[in-house]
Amino acid sequence: MRITNQMMINSTMANIQVNKNQLNTLDNQLSTEKKISKPSEDPIIAIRALRLRASLDQVTQYLDKNIPDADSWLKTTEGALDEANSILTDLYDYCTQGASDSYSSAERNTIAESLNKLRDAYYAEGDVEYAGRYVFTGYMTDTPLTYQSDEDAADVDFTITQSFTRDDLETKKVYTNAYTNEDILNLDVKTDASGNIITPNVADVHRVRIAYSEVDDAGPFEIVMADGTTIAAATTTDSNYQPGDDEVVFNASTGELLMGQNVYNQLYSSDGFSFTYRKDNFIKGDLNPVMYFDCVDNNPDNAGVVYNKVNEDIEYNINFSQKLKVNTEANEAFNIYLGRDIDDLITSVNNVIDLEKQIEQVEGMLGQDQYSDEESQSKLNSIKEGLTKQKELAEEEMTNAFERGVGKMQDYQEQTSLAKADVGNRMTRLDLTRSRLTEQKTNFTNLKSQNEDIDIEEVVVGYSSAQLVYNASLMAASKVVQQTLLDFLG
Repeated sequence: MRITNQMMINSTMANIQVNKNQLNTLDNQLSTEKKISKPSEDPIIAIRALRLRASLDQVTQYLDKNIPDADSWLKTTEGALDEANSILTDLYDYCTQGASDSYSSAERNTIAESLNKLRDAYYAEGDVEYAGRYVFTGYMTDTPLTYQSDEDAADVDFTITQSFTRDDLETKKVYTNAYTNEDILNLDVKTDASGNIITPNVADVHRVRIAYSEVDDAGPFEIVMADGTTIAAATTTDSNYQPGDDEVVFNASTGELLMGQNVYNQLYSSDGFSFTYRKDNFIKGDLNPVMYFDCVDNNPDNAGVVYNKVNEDIEYNINFSQKLKVNTEANEAFNIYLGRDIDDLITSVNNVIDLEKQIEQVEGMLGQDQYSDEESQSKLNSIKEGLTKQKELAEEEMTNAFERGVGKMQDYQEQTSLAKADVGNRMTRLDLTRSRLTEQKTNFTNLKSQNEDIDIEEVVVGYSSAQLVYNASLMAASKVVQQTLLDFLG
């Protein structure tokens, strides 16, 4: 085969171009520190890079945004539960003090006032928010647990349905033959059918407390059993009412269903029951019922809107196909009946104080001229004797109420502690996930670097070699191009 000068020149130029391309590739790698600058250079590296970058972006999203946000939410919740538990400890201590026989009714009244303030502080912890979102109100993160002002509560009107079990059945003490202020003014002495003077006493009455007092007293009211049967309930305003064996009455003022023995037995042996009532006089500090019960909104602007109480878990994606619940709902941590129990304590203290005032009133009347006759003196002494017995009973019930309060505060502490422990468990899971993702981020970063980044030492050596080869090819080409046929003539 005949080799011409042009063929040699073309071959030389092609070789120079190959060496130049190699030098350019290595130069780009040194400039960018990447193995490729476009997918066509190495599709396998390009595809692997896309996958590794996508995984690394997800891990970074979890580590830098989702997990810190979830962690902050959980820490806010834990802090609120810590404060609530501290308040419950104070409540427990006050109940322990109130159960002591050495405390006077005035001292217990001071304790009752402290309990009332602590109750407000306890429920105020349920209004804690994180980043503008209330943490204890489920999906309604723009709504606080309690009404923040009387104005906020002014237009609130709900029909509330509460469900109960046998554990909600209680026994309360009521007074029999109790004296009232009207009896004192009218010198109305309590007597039996034979005309014998009788003194006040106490009796046990079965009851179920609803979550609120001072509710609407417009009936009809009925208890709905689990099997759909109903028991009609009458109404009363007498706080010492004693129902008959087959009777149920509802005291809207105290928020109590009072029942006779036969009805109690029926409810105790049932699979549960419910009771529906209406409340439209909410005030500042009252708990929003939709956080605890099934409700129907009666406000004209929202008439007929139904709120069904279901679990409302707010979950964060914290890892690939892994979610974590970050919220704790109010009914899990802030028992609505704590306020009712404190109301009972305050009522028991007020009963004693009221009786002391009535006894002082009778003692004052005994010294007045208008009651100086023998009959009036006899009646007033009989009333005083009855009131003294009634006061003794009230003091005993007050002491018992504080003793029961000790146990109930322990129960509330346990509920709050369980809620806090649940939050702690979720925080532990979050920390484990954070550690695992940190390790994954390191691995993905290393894999991404191995896939995309050059070995600088290796490329520098390659670049130097390519440069020598390129320069050598240029020198060789210069010799080939310079020599022509004319160089050999003459």
